[in-house]
Amino acid sequence: MLLRSFPTPAEKHHHTSQLLVIQWPRLGPYHLARLKAAASRLQQEGIQLVALEIAGQDGIYKWDPLRNDPTYKRITLFPEAKYESLGWRHLWRKIGHCLDVLQPTAVAICGYANPAAQTLLAWCQLRARTAILMSESKEDDVSQRYFWKELPKKLLVSQYSAALCGGRPHRAYLEQLGMDRKQIFLGYDVVDNEYFRYGAEKIRLHPESARHFPGLDSAEPFFLASARFIRRKNLDNLLVAYHNYRQQVKPDRAWRLVILGDGPERSYLKQLIRRLNIPDPCLPGFRQIEELPAYYGLAGTFIHPALQEQWGLVVNEAMAAGLPVLVSNRCGCVPDLIDPGRTGLLFDPADTSELAQLMTRVSSDNFNRQAMGAAAQAHIGHWGPDRFAEGMLATVTYVQERAI
Repeated sequence: MLLRSFPTPAEKHHHTSQLLVIQWPRLGPYHLARLKAAASRLQQEGIQLVALEIAGQDGIYKWDPLRNDPTYKRITLFPEAKYESLGWRHLWRKIGHCLDVLQPTAVAICGYANPAAQTLLAWCQLRARTAILMSESKEDDVSQRYFWKELPKKLLVSQYSAALCGGRPHRAYLEQLGMDRKQIFLGYDVVDNEYFRYGAEKIRLHPESARHFPGLDSAEPFFLASARFIRRKNLDNLLVAYHNYRQQVKPDRAWRLVILGDGPERSYLKQLIRRLNIPDPCLPGFRQIEELPAYYGLAGTFIHPALQEQWGLVVNEAMAAGLPVLVSNRCGCVPDLIDPGRTGLLFDPADTSELAQLMTRVSSDNFNRQAMGAAAQAHIGHWGPDRFAEGMLATVTYVQERAI
């Protein structure tokens, strides 16, 4: 039940300041375009936006420090701390004080199971404010769901007034957890399409400007992947599939393989490369966002082989850059982004033979990579920052219409 919410349209003229706080554990480059688009769109409706970042560091991403954007206010509660190191007491004290000062009308919260999300939700309940859920969880994120684990999630989700989620499988899972479809809006998982489109096109016109990047020093075509080096990203099976691909094509016709990223499996993957005797795979490590368009722009095809993936924003990036994409059928983005044979091709991530065959197919002269890349780019145009902004506005509008 909503104890306090956004004013109804009839009451708006009595309110001079509506404030929506949007929270993430840590802000990365792909959040910035969402926030800017949402701030501009919400401002048109008289709603101010504040971006709340819990910590300035985490144990996963090596992003460079982000510059502030004048479009919206940004607050970082623990600038020098790692997100994973924060306990309940620290979170409650800082979050409670911050929100008590801001006095937001509503808070859009990233997830529902982590300590920061539950602290924010508790504040909303205690202060009679509206809680909006941002979620990309889906039913098959784990091999089996147990009712005794799902019940607490249902209780948590029931405390949210509306939700902005990734796509159709994420909406379906929220419905399973008891949320009404009318409360759920799509558009959470987007990237700055224009940034990747423009950057890729620019580098294709001047490829020599990127030859100093690792893996781009050769004009030979290559497959590109980008992921954290952890088990569920399935990079070992990608390497096996690439090895099989090399057996199927003539040596002078074989594409190279470039895998961006880093993580705990790096040494294992390098050992696998040696064991399979794979020639010249390139592991350039983690690359900042400023360098990514060069890799997308010069790649021939993008591959995302994850065994389990809630969405897969790298697929958005590759499609925005106009690349044909080979995507694991386990990725959450598939139902909304991939029209098989038109905007991309799907494969079973456990079937290395299938992936090798697709690699052979797309790297052949008979495959129209340009047509698929163009279709992918056109389709992802409907999944950009404006979609996040409109989705967030839709959640706010829904809450307004139900206000009591």
